[in-house]
Amino acid sequence: MTKRLATLFAHGRLAALLAPLGLAVLSSTPAQSSSTELRSGPADWMTAVPLQQSSAGIRPADGAEVEQTPPDFSWPALGPGASYRFVLRYPDGSEQSRTVGANWLNWHEALPPGEYTWQVHAVTEHSRASSAARRFRVRVEAVPFVVPDPNTLVSRASGKPHPRGLPDAKVLAAMLAARGDGVQRLLHQVAGTQSPGNEPTGDTVADIERQAYAAIDGAMAALLAYVATDDEAHYNRALEHTLALAAWNPHGTTSYARADQAARGIAAVLVVAYDWLFPRLDAAQRERLLAVLETRVGDMYRDVVGGGARLAVHPYDSHGNQTLTYVAMAATLLAGDLPAAEQWLRDTLPLTLNWLSPWGGEDGGFANGTAYAQWTTGDLLIPWSFLRWTVGVDVAQKAWVRNHARFLAYFLPPGAPTGVFGDGAEQALGEPRARFGKAFVLFAPNALGRWYGSRLHGEDPAREHMLLAALPDKGPPVFPADTPNAALFPSIGWVAMHSNLADPARTSIYFKSSPYGSYNHSHADQNGFVLVVRGQPLLIDSGWYDDYATPHWRQWYKQTRAHNAITFDGGRGQAVFEEGGELGRGRITAFVATADYAIAAGDAAAAYGGALDVAERTLVYLRPSTLVVHDRLSSPTPRRWEWNLHALEQMEVESNGEISLAHGGAKVCVALLGDGPTTFSQRDAFAAPPSGDAHARQWHGSFVVAEPSAEAELVAVLRVGCPATPFASRRTDTGWEIEVAGRRVTVSAGRALVQPPA
Repeated sequence: MTKRLATLFAHGRLAALLAPLGLAVLSSTPAQSSSTELRSGPADWMTAVPLQQSSAGIRPADGAEVEQTPPDFSWPALGPGASYRFVLRYPDGSEQSRTVGANWLNWHEALPPGEYTWQVHAVTEHSRASSAARRFRVRVEAVPFVVPDPNTLVSRASGKPHPRGLPDAKVLAAMLAARGDGVQRLLHQVAGTQSPGNEPTGDTVADIERQAYAAIDGAMAALLAYVATDDEAHYNRALEHTLALAAWNPHGTTSYARADQAARGIAAVLVVAYDWLFPRLDAAQRERLLAVLETRVGDMYRDVVGGGARLAVHPYDSHGNQTLTYVAMAATLLAGDLPAAEQWLRDTLPLTLNWLSPWGGEDGGFANGTAYAQWTTGDLLIPWSFLRWTVGVDVAQKAWVRNHARFLAYFLPPGAPTGVFGDGAEQALGEPRARFGKAFVLFAPNALGRWYGSRLHGEDPAREHMLLAALPDKGPPVFPADTPNAALFPSIGWVAMHSNLADPARTSIYFKSSPYGSYNHSHADQNGFVLVVRGQPLLIDSGWYDDYATPHWRQWYKQTRAHNAITFDGGRGQAVFEEGGELGRGRITAFVATADYAIAAGDAAAAYGGALDVAERTLVYLRPSTLVVHDRLSSPTPRRWEWNLHALEQMEVESNGEISLAHGGAKVCVALLGDGPTTFSQRDAFAAPPSGDAHARQWHGSFVVAEPSAEAELVAVLRVGCPATPFASRRTDTGWEIEVAGRRVTVSAGRALVQPPA
């Protein structure tokens, strides 16, 4: 090992990397600026306007380096009636401006590489204000993505004959020929299906959605069978399914107001049916479908756009953002046939393309958790494909889409037993994971994505995501040799550190300190981490996703005490988001990656809602099997500090005082060092049990500092495999020094050093 030192500075080191998110997102606090950025003074209305939790962020943030040209522009909204004059200054000093009535803008041309500034002058009924000028740089390698103007989009959609929502006949034939096994399985499945009967009934939305999804899947399968065969029997079956769904009352049990996801799925499959079956439908059938769709899609449109462009002002809406994309898809397939569809298209498609995924920046991250990354992106693949085929808009060229496969590869690597962070992370999601993952990397191919998709298995080849997926490009599915084994996704505050990303027997450490906090499907787990060894989850995010906002979800699953993170005074932790309340934000303050080790640091003090002054955690991962975790904590009042860890099996206290955790043949030992004595205890109970079917047992351990103190400094040494060789540690004037795994690790406030042993 070389004598190269890695120094982490707790503040300011990552400002340039974090800039693309714009920390005004989900926050009432202005984005932090690096020393090279233009400062936003008190007169900057963008940072002075009171923001709600889901308010639109400032994009691009001051100092951002963008890899999409032009970048997406947005800013907080001042309210109804406001207008905004957007001014863009080019590298040569020239300026162009546009006046808009919305808090976002798709610029009309690709911007050449160079440094730009942008500024927004806002006008309301009672005031005028100018924002600070914000700088961004277009990288040399930036990829163009120019959104056509609404008139062009309407013309392209309405001028294309039905069926529009399919690739051209030659490409479609090649797709189906390459997926012969999937087509045969589809035809076998469809042969035994019956059209849906009466509309769903039930006491809960879950009951209604379960019945609706079964009918939606059956109708989609019948439609695919007709497209694949052009067979009369399959046409009749598809038409039967379509007319049965169209007979369901749009304002009944499957109304958008009662069951929005079921309503969205019904509207989508009816739109697809109208388009795919159009050449053979008679006038009465077309009119019947259009009447139903005007109601169903209209309800969706009025929710996300009508009444003040809700999704533009507050884009962080898990269901609403998907609905926006579905309305845009429907509008492109119905434009020219349904008068309302033209306005739907004008109002939704440009906004959809601006806010394609509000859950991360250009780096491709998805802050709402890996489970929702799969469910959300998977659901959007078909609408995105329709936009490509219908109006020639290829969202695969957007920076977030181009980089999302990298996010999947690092946080859901092949062979990983589950996901990480957020609702549903504990679920393996085997079939959807393979289906959505493979379809996604075909939709937006790159070298790492080709390798990733080739290592996924178990998908249903008869589903629409696979049958209509793009044909593979010519690149080989090999692991790119220059791929690092650790990665930071600064827009969401997530870090992945692997022993060897390409090896299914890898050791993986996942760390999170996110500006999204505990919003929506995210948890109050800032500065928390997860450990997976040889495909076995050892240190887990505990609890079960028994549904959104259940007693278990509120009282355990989302709480800090359910995660490998710091609590105090009997399980008190970070703010758990409630409407109008604290977000519980964290932030990554440093990241270093070398061939031998990786280091990540986070600051979660703001997440504790004022209870703590300092909550800093630094992880030093020494490849392949050693992790040092350093916590520095401070509070205005003395606390009993708790270092939490969670496992699938009961933990053991070893003879040397270490705690060991084992599962599936993998094992790790944990030694906690500190300024004073600690006690260890564990239990297998939740504060509130999960509902539904029986769930596997989990164990929840805590090292508790024996005496309350206003400050604490804790160091944990985790050794995979529990080697017999001892490690040495000593307290220094500024921190701790640990000699372990043939290296010397020095940790203190704001820095970590890795050196050869003394």
